[in-house]
Amino acid sequence: MSDRSCGECTLCCKLMGVPELKKPSAKWCASCDQGTGCTIYEERPQSCRNFQCFWLMDENFPDEFRPDRIHALAAFNDVKNSCVLHVDPAKPRAMGSPEVQALTDALLKVYEKVFFLCGKESAMMQR
Repeated sequence: MSDRSCGECTLCCKLMGVPELKKPSAKWCASCDQGTGCTIYEERPQSCRNFQCFWLMDENFPDEFRPDRIHALAAFNDVKNSCVLHVDPAKPRAMGSPEVQALTDALLKVYEKVFFLCGKESAMMQR
């Protein structure tokens, strides 16, 4: 486990859906103070508690890959041997950025499949 902290990154509060709050993906959570963090952190829903950001978990991810810097975040997936790369639909060009390309290449060395979600758009890349 890494000693990293989110810092000013709150991108998960936008990109992840929160069923308990009826919060859809790709919309800012009403409980998010953008750039600061969750205003209900101690009482946050279970889906938020279960979420694990790869950048936070693995200090081998370069600092410049912090989700708010590349407009994308990698997370676990329910499909075996895969992960999900959530891309901010407000920044669709992030998909073609060198950082997201490098992250995708690194993820494909570990996972057989990488699923991409960008708002209502989705795709999958397989090694």
